[in-house]
Parts: sequence; C-alpha cells; structure tokens
Amino acid sequence: MALDLTTLYVVAALGMLVAGIVHLAPVATGRFGDWAALWGGGHLVVGFGTMMAVLNDHIGIAWAPNAGNPAAVIGYALIASAVLRFARPDARLTPLLTIAAVIAVPLVVSGDPAYFHFRVAYLSVVRAGFDIVIVIAAVRLARRESLQTGWIVATLFAITVPLFVGRAWLAYEDRIGTQLTGMHDDIGAWLAAGQIAFIVFRVFSLLILQAERGQNALREQMERDWLTGALNRAGVDRIAATLADRSSVGRLTAMMLDVDHFKALNDSQGHAAGDAALRSLADIAHAMIGKRGHLVRWGGDEFVCLLPDVGIERARMIGVGIASQFAQVMTATATATATATSATSAAVDAAPGVSIGIVEGDTAGAIADLIARADKAMYVAKGDRRRAPIAYFKAA
Repeated sequence: MALDLTTLYVVAALGMLVAGIVHLAPVATGRFGDWAALWGGGHLVVGFGTMMAVLNDHIGIAWAPNAGNPAAVIGYALIASAVLRFARPDARLTPLLTIAAVIAVPLVVSGDPAYFHFRVAYLSVVRAGFDIVIVIAAVRLARRESLQTGWIVATLFAITVPLFVGRAWLAYEDRIGTQLTGMHDDIGAWLAAGQIAFIVFRVFSLLILQAERGQNALREQMERDWLTGALNRAGVDRIAATLADRSSVGRLTAMMLDVDHFKALNDSQGHAAGDAALRSLADIAHAMIGKRGHLVRWGGDEFVCLLPDVGIERARMIGVGIASQFAQVMTATATATATATSATSAAVDAAPGVSIGIVEGDTAGAIADLIARADKAMYVAKGDRRRAPIAYFKAA
C-alpha cells in the first residue's frame, strides 16, 4: 500500500507550528519558564524546516535544503534543550546548542540533489541522537520527581530512535528515492510515517509533564505544614500507604518529640519566638533523620519522626542528636535575649528543651497505633525530664 508522505509531512509541519505557538503564548504572559520558550521555538523551527522540504519537492526552491535542513538540526537541539531545562532549571545548554550549530554547518553548504540520500541519512542520525538525549533526561526526571508521565515521554522519544536509525541506513544505502514527499510504498516510507506519527503525538508532552508536576506540587503543599515544612497528618496517610505497599515487612521506629516550656516561651517572648523554636527543631530533625526518614508535625509543639528500617538503638542516637542540638540552639537564643533585655539567668535555665518517646514496630502494623505508643512513651519521658540533662527516652 502506497503512503502519501506529502500529506503526512504537511500535517507534521502544521502540528509543530501550532505546538510552537501554543507554548510561546503562555511564555509571553510569564506563566511558563524558559523550557516552554525553547520547546515552542524548537517546534516552530522544525516545522519551518519540514515545510521547506515539502515546498522544495513540489516547487523546486533551490535554497530550501540549505535553509530547511540546518533549521531541523537547530530545532531538534532546542527541543532537547527544553527537556533538559524542564528537568533542571539550572541546566547548562550552551554545549548542546554549540554542538548543534557545528552539526548544522555541513547542511548549510550542501544542497546538491546528488547527495540527497546522504543528507537524509545524516539528519536521521542527528535526530536519533537528540532523541536519545531526551530519553535520558526524561528517565532521570521520572525517577527524581516520581513523574509517571516522564516514562511516557521517554517512551515516545525512545520509539523514534530505531525508526530514525533504520531510515538512516536505508538512505545511506540509497533506497529511499530522490524525494521525501509524494507516494511511496517501500519500507522507508513506513519508517517515515512512523516517525511523523510519534512526532505529532509528543508535541504537547511537556505540557502533560508540567500538569503532573503542578499536581504533585499542590499535593505537596496540602501535605506539608506551612510553618516548619514537616508533613501534616494527610502526609502521614500517604507514607502509611507507601510502606504498606512494600513487598517485604521491615522495621519502623517512631519518635514523638515534644517541646518543653513551649507555652512559657510564647507567653514571655511572643508567638514569633515560639514559631522560630519550632522551625529550629524541624530543621534539626530533618537534618538528623535524613532523606529516608519522615518528619511530621503532629500537633502544636509535637513532632513525629518515622524511621523505616531503623532500629530503636539507632533511633535513640538520632534522638540524642536532635535533643542536644536543639538545647544548644535554644540556650544560645535565651542567652542572647537575656543579655539584650537584662533578664535574669533563670530565663536561660528555662530555655525550651525536648522530651522524646521512642517505640519500634514494623511496616505491616498501623502507623497510628505506633504513634500512639510513642506519644505515651513521650509523656513518661516528660515526667522524668527533670532527672535527665537533655531528655529522657522511654521505649515502649
């Protein structure tokens, strides 16, 4: 069956031109970042290059190959740069764009029809290379930000790589004819049709990624305490579901942290001082538990540390570190405040500390029950707080 590649190329060109405009319009209003400008500009340039190929075949514009082919290279480089910038706003794009400019130079000076098949092979290899760059960036993005649509984008670009390589081989073997467009019924035409189909499918793929990223950001805001950045109780539900989905049951230790003399701090120095103390405790706890642990603001001055695969002895060491550092920060703050206000040393002695209760369970159990046990242990610790220099730990 013969394929009408002219129509397919025109559809691809128009699709890319429309995609370019759709992405550039929000950039003008400041709604999207540089990635949208690169993506939109890249598709406009590639759409122009594709249209030049169609016009050259049907009108015979002498300069069309010298303009359209380099435009395709630069456009693909801009599209790849958009994905890199989307993945990392600080990504350095100069090396990639410089390489693209160098690659495009031979196409600027080569327009001889006798070398048509070599140009097609050259362009196909270049496009496959840029698609590989995008696949790598999309996979890393999907893993780093847990974006499921990142895997879809990686798949869409990965599929075209063998299509481009196959067409490059056929072109190198001079088995694609002398025109890109027109009616064709060979394997090269089917490869070209497959490329066009996936190119059209993926023109709005970064918008899908942006939508999921925005959804994740909104969920993150809903699951975070605005003051300390710790998870709230909605975040605990997600953590519980994640741990329940694990293939094997592991240890889970919970630590309940409660700030001592917090009401006195608020009453004597104001709520701003209390907020600062909570932020300090959260920052210290975040640093001590690391990325594998989860910090939750459970109540006004209560925090919970959930530590998967951490035994109770290791958790005790983490707790000692949190309590010690928090005591140092609060003592230093109380000392500075006392010096500035000529307060008595009693104010320094009453600087807030932290009482901690620690319990150990497993990931198959109910997290709410584990936290309730840690809460009871914390109240035992608070009762014995006067006999401990920093905090008392009670494992229940």
